[in-house]
Amino acid sequence: MEFFCISISHQTTSLDIREKIVCSQPEVRAALSQYVAHNDRFLGPASEIAILSTCNRFEVYLTFRGENHPFIGKTDEIKQVLLAFVAQITEYSGPDLASQSIAYQNLDVVEHLFRVAAGLESQVIGETQILGQVSEALETALQTGSARHTLASLFRAALHMAKRAHTETAIGKNPASLSSVAASIAEQVVGKMNNQSVLVIGAGEMSALAVRAFHARGARNITVVNRTYTNATRLAKQYACHARPIEELNQILQMTDVVISATGAQHSILTAEMLSAVMAHRRNRPLLLLDIALPRDIEPATRELPGVTIFDLDDIKLRLNQTLEHRQKEAQQVETILREELRAFARWMEVIPTVGKLHRKAEKIRRQEVERTLQHLPDLDPQVQEQIELLTRSLVKKLLHEPSTRIRNNAKNGELGDHMNTLHFLFGLDEDDHCPPQTPRTGEP
Repeated sequence: MEFFCISISHQTTSLDIREKIVCSQPEVRAALSQYVAHNDRFLGPASEIAILSTCNRFEVYLTFRGENHPFIGKTDEIKQVLLAFVAQITEYSGPDLASQSIAYQNLDVVEHLFRVAAGLESQVIGETQILGQVSEALETALQTGSARHTLASLFRAALHMAKRAHTETAIGKNPASLSSVAASIAEQVVGKMNNQSVLVIGAGEMSALAVRAFHARGARNITVVNRTYTNATRLAKQYACHARPIEELNQILQMTDVVISATGAQHSILTAEMLSAVMAHRRNRPLLLLDIALPRDIEPATRELPGVTIFDLDDIKLRLNQTLEHRQKEAQQVETILREELRAFARWMEVIPTVGKLHRKAEKIRRQEVERTLQHLPDLDPQVQEQIELLTRSLVKKLLHEPSTRIRNNAKNGELGDHMNTLHFLFGLDEDDHCPPQTPRTGEP
């Protein structure tokens, strides 16, 4: 089998490019559904894909089912098709995406996703938010049918490795999310938070992390503003802070010391013209703006305004090096875990074809027996026929679940080869390599 990945991230391109290709989860879901419905335009029905889209990376993961897929071994063609797909779904029309991306193949893909899930490739090493994002990418791919057993196995292995990293090392202790790093920068610029008024624009996950980070640093005068006031109120209640309607934003800006903005808006929330008017009312009182949104919430031209200091995602990245020494030490231990899990997954990759043959042979037998039975029952009610289908599928799935799981769990021991040979011998797997694949089912081989 082959794995392939196209990665566009904070390591390969600027914030200006990243904010043009970021996709929300509904957009990712729509893109995957489009791929499934029109896979003949891309890499064919035997291909599986998943999309990981965050504020710092946009990645497409790919694998093929079967050993004779026409694209296997055609790296350049695969890359061109995937880049065209990215350009299509993001409507990106800027510089050539090829120069902004990195392509990974086979075990390099496995290692890359393991590193991403564990937070080793994040702007803040060891941050835990990416773990949930990788899990969400898998779930979305399974729900849309764009990924099945093989790609799901890769993502689940990455999640397992990442959970080991956070359980067995201190890389995720005292979490340093973008929000907490932004709070640290604010404290360095304006002083202790207990004397400052803080405005949080947005009420999503990043905003919640921001409220928590500033609250942890002593801020008690925190105001949450969001386009949907009920969402602002819900977040504010968690930390006993204030919620105000978006219509009062100008008035609040005149009184606040620190602003952190993390909305999902596709346009600027704070423009240079708007903030110029705000600063005129502040009488030379400085204003610190922290923009952790993608696309950016704060218009870049605002940097030119007197008394205004702005930090965006790229600026925050430059400050991270001051806080990473401890996490770098922990990352060395994570690398050890990563190597162990890579070896285990490489062995599991050897197992997958055999497990696939086992499931395909069982499905062939199931289908033959169901068809033979239905021939003797020509007047059987269609609903009963459907129940027979469901029952026999369920029986086959449950019968094969335990041996499949045991083979996977024993991928680390030296007896794997013997187990594989036994399966081939007992079930005659080499005698019928051409049995048709079973009907696609989410998460099944």
